[in-house]
Amino acid sequence: MMYSVTSVLAFLVSVSVVGSAAALAADTGLRRMGVSSRFVWLGALVLGPLMLVLAWVRAATGAAAVPNAAAALAVVELPELVVAGATPTGWIPAGLAAAWALSVLVLVVVYTRARARLRRDERAWERALVLDRSVLVSGALGPAVAGVVRPRIVLPRWVLGLPESQLRMVLLHEEAHVRAGDSRLLAAALALVALTPWNPLAWWQLHRLRLAVEIDCDRRVLERSPDPRGYGESLIAVAARASGPSLAMAAFTERFPSLERRIVAMTSRPTRRTRILGALLVALAVVVGVQACGVEGPMSAESSADSPLAQQVPAGLAEPTFTPFTVAPEILNREEVIQAMAAQYPPLLRDAGIGGTVRVYFLIDDTGAVIETRLDASSGHEALDQAALAVASVYRFAPALNRDQRVPVWVSFPITFQPR
Repeated sequence: MMYSVTSVLAFLVSVSVVGSAAALAADTGLRRMGVSSRFVWLGALVLGPLMLVLAWVRAATGAAAVPNAAAALAVVELPELVVAGATPTGWIPAGLAAAWALSVLVLVVVYTRARARLRRDERAWERALVLDRSVLVSGALGPAVAGVVRPRIVLPRWVLGLPESQLRMVLLHEEAHVRAGDSRLLAAALALVALTPWNPLAWWQLHRLRLAVEIDCDRRVLERSPDPRGYGESLIAVAARASGPSLAMAAFTERFPSLERRIVAMTSRPTRRTRILGALLVALAVVVGVQACGVEGPMSAESSADSPLAQQVPAGLAEPTFTPFTVAPEILNREEVIQAMAAQYPPLLRDAGIGGTVRVYFLIDDTGAVIETRLDASSGHEALDQAALAVASVYRFAPALNRDQRVPVWVSFPITFQPR
């Protein structure tokens, strides 16, 4: 079963917006605390697809039927209401789905061609021993780490002409990438972007992940060789000629202004004040992240204790029970109710072709108004159960009569949601 394309687009974009805000706050806070922030951005990339899968699982499995001790009691039985989902308007699902598939295909083709070109170029690379380290020497590509399964350091030939101190820094940096498995991390991130290549926020998250990976790598290099000035000079010297990042390579440098951010990060030292501020930003990120996780929150029916109408319930009728009557109540505005319920039909379930039957209890007062609602039997989907109860105020009933006297009664009837 599939959701409508527009529902998925809106869901993923809204999760991306909130997730990006949370990741940005967490990244800033962790950096002020001197802590690695790479997995914050990987989490932001994972969040949208993960939440979509969880929403699908929740909709597909539904909720367990709600037991009700009063189900066996004799109440007034009314005919079934059948609600057909309104046909969604304002979107062209076939065109959007085709555009989505095309964007994925284009990215796959671009990546495949880049990998093929890399393998073709690799045949011309030479193996060499540079400062006692085994590397591949290319014509102009790099400095970088190539390969996901077997990462290898790639140096352009011109790097070999750098002063030994700068060349050593370049090698330390690329070794740090290899030890941390950064090429595998970036490949996983690119695969996540490939799920939604139309989403500019996903590309921005990938860019921020690359920056976080480089900043983390800079920090590890300086832990092994604490010479910020010499390392910064190496970055600047290489940046002028380096090939820059590619789709599948972890590179020694990126273009300015990312380079400027890296130099600022490596020359900053956490203080007590910046750590406190960083912790506050991380706490803010957690709060915002919870909002992202709650984009599609659980829905459940109100209990009678929470209902604002509960105080109007006559004594002795707090629970579904039988009231003597001679004339049963009937719904006077069935079409109006059906239209209201069609509008309440949860779009994700409707567009996924998911329906179900909800059995409800309504307490009708002596004027024919609904003053209390209960769930008798669940449809198996909490969202449908909630929709069935959400329009109680729309109903207009002819009140029940006991001889010539109007009486409040509990009624029970099924409501079936049928997707088109």
